[in-house]
Amino acid sequence: MIDILWDASHVWGYLLLHAVTSTGVPFRVLKGLDIAQNGLSCKLLIVPGGPARRKAQALGQAGMASVRRFVHEGGHYLGFCGGAGLALKGGLELCGWKRADMADRLQHLVSGSLLCEIASEHPLIPAAMAGGKALLPVWWPGRFDEPENHDDVQVLARYRAAGPDLYVADMPFSAMPADILAEWKTLYDVTLRPSLLDGHPCAIAGQTGRGSWLLSYSHLETPGEDGENTNPADRWFLHILRAWGCPCEQTELPALHPEATPVLWEDPVLLEARDELKMLIRLAAGLGLLFPRSSWLWGWRSGVPGVQFNSLNLALSMTLGLEPDDRRLRLWKTLRSDFQRAFQLFSQGARSWLLARRLSDTLADSAPGMLPRELLVDQRQTLFGSPMSGGGLSEALLDKLETLV
Repeated sequence: MIDILWDASHVWGYLLLHAVTSTGVPFRVLKGLDIAQNGLSCKLLIVPGGPARRKAQALGQAGMASVRRFVHEGGHYLGFCGGAGLALKGGLELCGWKRADMADRLQHLVSGSLLCEIASEHPLIPAAMAGGKALLPVWWPGRFDEPENHDDVQVLARYRAAGPDLYVADMPFSAMPADILAEWKTLYDVTLRPSLLDGHPCAIAGQTGRGSWLLSYSHLETPGEDGENTNPADRWFLHILRAWGCPCEQTELPALHPEATPVLWEDPVLLEARDELKMLIRLAAGLGLLFPRSSWLWGWRSGVPGVQFNSLNLALSMTLGLEPDDRRLRLWKTLRSDFQRAFQLFSQGARSWLLARRLSDTLADSAPGMLPRELLVDQRQTLFGSPMSGGGLSEALLDKLETLV
């Protein structure tokens, strides 16, 4: 049995849900309050990405103590990105390392694949990968603050080089010639090259009490694309499940296509919201504010709330793919009217904001100040919340959909 801590996960929760569902391993999706009140009775707790601070708040002191007790008594903990950060010093403290402070915001805005050096031997590393190199996906990761001495922590992978699809913010790193990068450093004192590439740890593992943990800033649960049979991340993810007593037969995760998810719940309000969101995404793409990154992810121009658009896109497609059993139907009855009204407000506001954002970009050189940037920021806050802390109307909609999960 696998338990998944859902709070503050959004797009990363749905990514993990897709991965675990495909394995056929029994699982439960829990809120922090569930863990605080009832503890854990699984073999493996998986914590997906999303802000670690908000996950800690959702668990509270009682939930944090339950997770620590679970691992001390022999349970396994697998954390990706924000879920990795949650386990560090100042959080669950399963690992004594800290999260590194990245004062340069650009160093956090890294996404795509990085070539990583894999440790030579460890039970949680597939034998075929051990001692080699592999392209592993990262999506806006944090960074471990590696101490000089760490005999109790094993580094399973280190970043070494940029992958072919790496982006820094909304700029494709592979398109930046080395001489231009050097010139930018001289002229503007801007360093686009991610400091992660200087051999920083990507994934680490260790033991706490009788239990064990693996923390990865690479999203190993990322599915491959259609026709891609060489995705090392999902092979590693599936190996970890098997090593920790969650048997699954497949060797790769299926591709994820939100728009192709079969509709099992033909509710008119949900279907209308899905179609409205598709319209907003088409508008944003036509304005150059969103652009395709993969079958499940839209990239975005810097400053555009891309995580929220991706989260809503996955949430609506996967909600429509749920079985509308009696319990969900009763719950949806209490949420349906509020969701419909809120989504209508969101759709109108988001359409206006996207167009205004594009207008602001157009006027930036020819008529600076004509459209006050502060007004755009305030509107974004109302609709999409803070880039780091979430909130806004989009999060209220996500909360209602995620309750159905």
